Amino acid sequence: GVAMFINARTDVFFQKPAAEHDMAMVEDALKRARAYADAGASGLFVPGVVAEHLIARLAEASPLPVNVMVTPGVPARARLADLGVARISHGPGPWRGAMQWLAEAARAAMV
Repeated sequence: GVAMFINARTDVFFQKPAAEHDMAMVEDALKRARAYADAGASGLFVPGVVAEHLIARLAEASPLPVNVMVTPGVPARARLADLGVARISHGPGPWRGAMQWLAEAARAAMV
């Protein structure tokens, strides 16, 4: 009786550098999306995808709402919304930034 949102993840786009991403990878992610939807997932998390045309195709063809991770090279939030992305994640980026700032502050305090 507890409502849950299951955000099924595929790491297809972590298999190659962004410059090598292609529609075959999108089709692989969509195949997984269909299987996840059939299993009852609520969303599709596709970290690593950055190219607008690939993101648009995923959002258009996925049976589940698409979630991408904001990383360097990913379009701005408003553009992601225009492309059909339903959710964004920031992954470990904010934590890494905070830890870097903390380490730099600690080094500066020791001088």
